[in-house]
Amino acid sequence: MRIEIRTTPEEKRRWQEIAENKGVSLSELVRSALGGQRLRKRREPPRVDPDLLRELARMGNNLNQLARATNRRQPVPAAALLVRLIEIDRELSALRAAHERPADAD
Repeated sequence: MRIEIRTTPEEKRRWQEIAENKGVSLSELVRSALGGQRLRKRREPPRVDPDLLRELARMGNNLNQLARATNRRQPVPAAALLVRLIEIDRELSALRAAHERPADAD
């Protein structure tokens, strides 16, 4: 639903500045003011390293190939499957360690 209100250009500018400073939209600012709710600042999603995304995509592709073979009921030797899953687990652990943020970085 859309609600329109009349305001002076100065009021609108001031309200927009308040909203920007609080990290919310003007609509969210007005809704919170009229509804008596506290505003929650929007969090920016963390920047993700493109190399990390490529590595994760590569591992996901490997898992997808294993799943496809299993769904087609193609024989997948258990030992080969276990070895590949252990490799993926180790790669994920290494990636996690390389990309974890220190606890005090938040």
